[in-house]
Amino acid sequence: MEIKNYVMEGLAGGEVTALINLDVNGAFDAAFWPSILNGLRDCGCPKNFYILTISYFNKRIAILSCKCIQIEEVIT
Repeated sequence: MEIKNYVMEGLAGGEVTALINLDVNGAFDAAFWPSILNGLRDCGCPKNFYILTISYFNKRIAILSCKCIQIEEVIT
């Protein structure tokens, strides 16, 4: 509730608020990272947050397994 109240007060005052929350248990494992990055860029995400996000996704491995096929791709 503290975070919600903080954001609501900022919005009421015309401020912009950003919240960064990373789930270290793998929230992004099934996400399509290029789409996330494009969405951030398209909505005018602050440059420092965009760079942090690119760094987070860098050198990660995406694995698609389906029946008898497995595809791995290193995201750089």
